[in-house]
Amino acid sequence: MTAANLLLLAPLIAACGSSGNAGSPGSAQAKGLAFAQCMRSHGVPNFPDPTTNSGGGLQIQATRRAGSGPSLKVNGVSVNAPAFQSAQQACHSLLPNGGNPPQPSAAQKQAMLQFSQCMRQHGLTNFPDPSFSGGHVGLMIRDGSGLDPNSPAFKAAQQACQQYQKAAFSQVKGP
Repeated sequence: MTAANLLLLAPLIAACGSSGNAGSPGSAQAKGLAFAQCMRSHGVPNFPDPTTNSGGGLQIQATRRAGSGPSLKVNGVSVNAPAFQSAQQACHSLLPNGGNPPQPSAAQKQAMLQFSQCMRQHGLTNFPDPSFSGGHVGLMIRDGSGLDPNSPAFKAAQQACQQYQKAAFSQVKGP
């Protein structure tokens, strides 16, 4: 999965397991802490603990820099390093729902489609619709599409369309 696929998926993954009760055993916060500790013990010493405001979920940031391609970070740590890849493999079982985001409901899928439509209505005429396949949500923004998630126009459209994004991810619960 490329960094561009994660634009819509990031909030879904970040919300994975965020059902409250952060202090209870087995909660998203406890699982997030266990995952972070495992990542550190497997060669990623700067992997941070999840923050309380993330509900224990992972914070995923996908960016694109001119000339260097996509950059993906999880909790602020680059995923491209071999140590990260190895640690993630060793610690994957500690993630809520095995690291897989929960499947979106029909209402969430509709809100995701409305988000894409809203983005187009706010000036990003080539903003794609998400795809839904095998329980996964994808949003492919290809090089040369003219879409830059860091541009003021993109950020303004995203702000204007946030009600659809919130609706798409408001009911996501972990196991």
